[in-house]
Amino acid sequence: MVRRLIGVSMFLVMMVLPAFTQIDEQPQQKWAVRLGVLYPSAGDIRDRTDDFWVYFGVERNFPNVGLVSLDYTEGSGAGFKYSHFALFLNSKQNYAPRLDLLAGVGIVYGKSEIGGVSDYKTRLGGTVGAVYYVNPRTELHLRYHSGGAKETNGFVLTFSIRF
Repeated sequence: MVRRLIGVSMFLVMMVLPAFTQIDEQPQQKWAVRLGVLYPSAGDIRDRTDDFWVYFGVERNFPNVGLVSLDYTEGSGAGFKYSHFALFLNSKQNYAPRLDLLAGVGIVYGKSEIGGVSDYKTRLGGTVGAVYYVNPRTELHLRYHSGGAKETNGFVLTFSIRF
C-alpha cells in the first residue's frame, strides 16, 4: 500500500510540475467556490452510506504558486459517518479551447465514526481530472479524488463559480 501511495504521489507531482511554467495563463479571477457530489469508489463504503456525498470547497489562485484548494465532503448512513478535509496544491493544463486537465497533490484529513467510535487519519492525497468551462466564470469539474484511505477515495462532480 505504501509503495502504491508513493507511486501515485510521484505521478501526480510529475503531472503538476510542468504546468507551473505556464504562469501567464492563470485565470484572472482569484477565487472560486464549488458545490457538488462525491461518489465513493469503495463498494462497502457506498453500502454503509448514501451513494452520493455532499462536496463543497473553495479555491484561491496564487500567482507563481498555483491553485490552492480546501474541500470538504461528508457521507453518512445508519451508524456510519465519514467526512474529510482536503488541502491541495493544484495545477491546470490547457487541453482544448474549453477543457483543462487538472492534477493536484496535498494533505487529506479524514474522520470516520462507526458505532459511535471515531477514527482520524491524515494522509497524502491527490486528485486528477478535467475542467470544462461553461463560460469564463463557471466550470464543471470531473475528478478522481484519492486520500490514501478507502473512506476518502471517490469520483467528484462539482460546479464551480469564479469571482
